[in-house]
Amino acid sequence: MGRLSAAQGAPWDTAGDNVRYVPLDDLCHYRGRVAEDIISEDGALLLPRGSDIPAILESMPDITKTLRRWNREFIPVQVSADISEEEYETVLRTVEPKTRMLDPGLAGRAIAQVEYVYGRISEDGNSREGIATLAKEADRLARDVVRSPQILLCLGKVKESDEYTFIHSLNVGLLSGYLASILRPGDEELVKIMTFGGLLHDLGKAKVPPEILNKPGRLTSEEFEVMKTHSIQGMVSAVASGVDDRRILSVVRNHHERWGGDGYPDGLRETRISLFARIAAVADVFDALTAKRVYKDPMKSREAVSMILESSGSSFDGAIVRALLVSVGLYPPGTVVELSDYSVGVVTGVRNKDLLRPQVFLSVDPRGRRPESPTIIDLSLGSDLFIRRSLDDMGKGVVYGRAES
Repeated sequence: MGRLSAAQGAPWDTAGDNVRYVPLDDLCHYRGRVAEDIISEDGALLLPRGSDIPAILESMPDITKTLRRWNREFIPVQVSADISEEEYETVLRTVEPKTRMLDPGLAGRAIAQVEYVYGRISEDGNSREGIATLAKEADRLARDVVRSPQILLCLGKVKESDEYTFIHSLNVGLLSGYLASILRPGDEELVKIMTFGGLLHDLGKAKVPPEILNKPGRLTSEEFEVMKTHSIQGMVSAVASGVDDRRILSVVRNHHERWGGDGYPDGLRETRISLFARIAAVADVFDALTAKRVYKDPMKSREAVSMILESSGSSFDGAIVRALLVSVGLYPPGTVVELSDYSVGVVTGVRNKDLLRPQVFLSVDPRGRRPESPTIIDLSLGSDLFIRRSLDDMGKGVVYGRAES
């Protein structure tokens, strides 16, 4: 699972690289590693560099006595602000008891079904039975989506390059459905349409040659022209598989259209692009930016939001971009932030609709120590604290296994 990155340049960074000389009696309050070899006066290695502090204290409970016998009172510790995603989710459920994560089994079945449909279309050009089963999975996902307010924590992570297309399809379905619920609260039909449309949006990639689809680098102009055919290929395959809802077909064909008219395949602009395709376009780009690929590292969620905001009104419908902002915030859940007092924490969500001052779970206090008990700060409640900078993402969502067919 992913872990949080430590802050850089905090006041407790007394020796560079987040190193602090910690009194032996205080070691239990720190998480990190020994920053340099600890050598006795006669040259014996007492603690090797890189030793994990919590592990040392657990496996060698008398280590502080041993170190004192060799006149050691301080240990150089490379302080870590890491917390595990499991720890974060436990805290999140404590803070927000009604928080609901997506059912991993349901997500896994959807991914497996998308993969099955792609395989059949790649071979036969259609998959009527597979599409019908996927539609049922989409209905189940749609019901879960509206009850999962921490939507970014529901999105799947890609571990292997060949998983990308299928997990990306799930993520676009989930985010499209959630954006629909923000745009039109209570419109269950729209949520279902967008969830199913998102699952199908890249269907045409089943007909793109694998050497182009999985190329670990920039496509040539000729290869990009082939890639662009996936929009129409997808619609043709969807129709051949029994999809006749024009709203869903517009998602498959037109999710690469752009508000300013410079998209493909039809060069549509503004409201000539269906609402359904406009929603999918934002969800598609957000997930693509924040996904890890063989040829690029994932962009931070905050940076992806900022990039899409900059393209509001030129590439994307401004109303849908605002829905994205409401959904994930300027500091999306899971964003690691450094506060004005140099403490470090993880954003758990936005309260009181104040996008600049979210709720933060502290992982390191201003002195570089772990808080003695789980500490949540709601910056919107008049606190003097503010976010100095965004450091990293904790890790987007969970890793979903593939269900057995």
